[in-house]
Amino acid sequence: MAPFEAYRDFASERDQWERWSIQGGSDGFGFRALPGMQDDPRLIHDQPHGEQGPRPSLAGMCAGGPRGLLDLAGPVTEAKIAAGRLWDLFHQLRDLMPAVLPLEHFRTLPENHVRYMPVGADPEDYPLVPNSNLTPALEQYRAQPLIQRLRATPFFTAGVVRELPDMLPWFALTREEYVAQQAEDALRRSELLTLDGWWIERDHLPVHGACESLDTCPHRTDRSEPWTRAEKAAYLEHLPDDVIIVRLHCKV
Repeated sequence: MAPFEAYRDFASERDQWERWSIQGGSDGFGFRALPGMQDDPRLIHDQPHGEQGPRPSLAGMCAGGPRGLLDLAGPVTEAKIAAGRLWDLFHQLRDLMPAVLPLEHFRTLPENHVRYMPVGADPEDYPLVPNSNLTPALEQYRAQPLIQRLRATPFFTAGVVRELPDMLPWFALTREEYVAQQAEDALRRSELLTLDGWWIERDHLPVHGACESLDTCPHRTDRSEPWTRAEKAAYLEHLPDDVIIVRLHCKV
């Protein structure tokens, strides 16, 4: 991590973090241990919080450990299964239940409008506009029978693709497209620091910690494009079983 510490007069692309801590088991953003490995002493758990004390891991979760003890593929596999079941349920019910109206319909209802007005101005000079607070509209949207049925299924959380602001357009995809999109969403979104010192950030060019800057880096032959989430996941999947992977929570 040291080559990417902030305030060290590095090039801007290497100025990445101010402080970090080992964290992921207690908040669910870490790694799932393989079945039967949850109590293995080689697993790594969250550092205690300075004021709140210990942060125990959620059941089956950890902040890291040897690659061979971590279930990296399981969450994606489960997301694919759940997405397929959710897509099937939507298309089974859509012709049997009242048509679902999009969130935008409820957002524009008169009762969900507020008057946009600078402080001290005459209210009559400013029209009503849709409320930027989506809470009332979202409650009405979710109250629709078909949306209620989808949200009540045990596989909804793992199977839905980006519920907000509106999940309906996703079900216009084919089943294969929907499942593939959910698999993509289930992949880790965090940055990656590789064994050979590359800082991999989504939508940015990889940065080599041993080089002064992107412009002067001589190692860019194979690292000239941003990595996708699938490429980062594949990197972790193909690490040897004894390589230790740790999730860090960074203040940037």
